Amino acid sequence: MPGFQLTPECWYAWQMFPGYFGSRCVPYSSPIYMQFVKPLKSGMGNLNIKFVNAMYAEGVQGFDVDLRILGRYENYLVGEIDSCGASNTGRVAIISHIEFDWVRQCCPEIWWARPPASYNATIQGSISLYLDEVFKISNQQSDGNSVL
Repeated sequence: MPGFQLTPECWYAWQMFPGYFGSRCVPYSSPIYMQFVKPLKSGMGNLNIKFVNAMYAEGVQGFDVDLRILGRYENYLVGEIDSCGASNTGRVAIISHIEFDWVRQCCPEIWWARPPASYNATIQGSISLYLDEVFKISNQQSDGNSVL
């Protein structure tokens, strides 16, 4: 498939529209740790993904989501969240590569509570190692098919 691909056992940036706050279209942003990616047999490039949502309001939590892919681009994909088989939910997710600047801009509460500068040079040089250290998610054992 052309465009951005998801790989298990990697960190990504997740933005969802609309989010959980505001009366219109305030986005929700969180780092996610992808645990499982499975193409659905729709012929449309749709996916089932299982991931850990690091910034969920009720605490770090696992999700199992089907995405109807709307577009794949070089550095991100856009998908409509399929809720219990209901298409056209109106909720869209953008999954992209994650970078330190994304965390600083989209999740400043992480940045200020656990600044990258407070870690050693190795961790400061890798967003994945930084997020592993902050959330202690990817260091835990998984069977590859289930969420924490």
